[in-house]
Amino acid sequence: MQARRKITRVIAILIVTAALTWSWQGMSVDLSRLKSGLGFGGEYIRQMFPPDLSELPKAWEALKVTLQMAIIGTFIGFVGAVPVGFMAARTSALPRSFSVAIKTVLNVLRAIPTLIYAVLFVYIVGLGPFPGALGIGIGSFVMLSKLFAEALESVHPAPVEAVKAVGGTPSQVFVYGMLPQALPQFLSHTLYAWELNISAATIVGIVGAGGIGFELKAQMGYFAWQKVSVYVILLVGMVLLADLVSYQIRRRFT
Repeated sequence: MQARRKITRVIAILIVTAALTWSWQGMSVDLSRLKSGLGFGGEYIRQMFPPDLSELPKAWEALKVTLQMAIIGTFIGFVGAVPVGFMAARTSALPRSFSVAIKTVLNVLRAIPTLIYAVLFVYIVGLGPFPGALGIGIGSFVMLSKLFAEALESVHPAPVEAVKAVGGTPSQVFVYGMLPQALPQFLSHTLYAWELNISAATIVGIVGAGGIGFELKAQMGYFAWQKVSVYVILLVGMVLLADLVSYQIRRRFT
């Protein structure tokens, strides 16, 4: 048994080493370019200070839009992921073939980045934060559905079997046998998705969804680095605050 474990460990190390070597070669790494690029980066950072505080009122409005997109997108994802996560969970509550089919569809959707969904919705409904929230919502839905399904697959089977023994329907099995056990993980995963969606809302803003991402792109296009620094500082502050709020909620309810 120990010899088999050693062989497995050596094979795993070889596979990881081969994958890293292959990836490194594919990146066309040029450290001289990195060195010169760091010099340019340092110059840009120096140009960002002192921040142009006259941009602050506009930056606050952009920050609110970004936060609103993250909240609505997370809510859309959560609402859709709760039932779909149950259907995708490989448990005894539903036929396994049905759950496997649902999880396969989720894997296909997960291969598409949130930014692509945002671009599609921009083309469908036009510019603004609404398509950004929809794109974030789809991305959150796919991610949370997978995480919720895995949380439901790990619940203790005794309460599930007890509900089934008294003739409970699949929905009753979910509500009374599985959800009470998985709810803390649901909350933790949702808060994590919200934190990620703040960054995602910034990125989708670059493609026309508004918020900080849109303003950052505009000011960088004008080389207005002192204004750019205002948006960066607010964004960093919002991420730190979101992490603190998320931590406090998790500590209290999970």
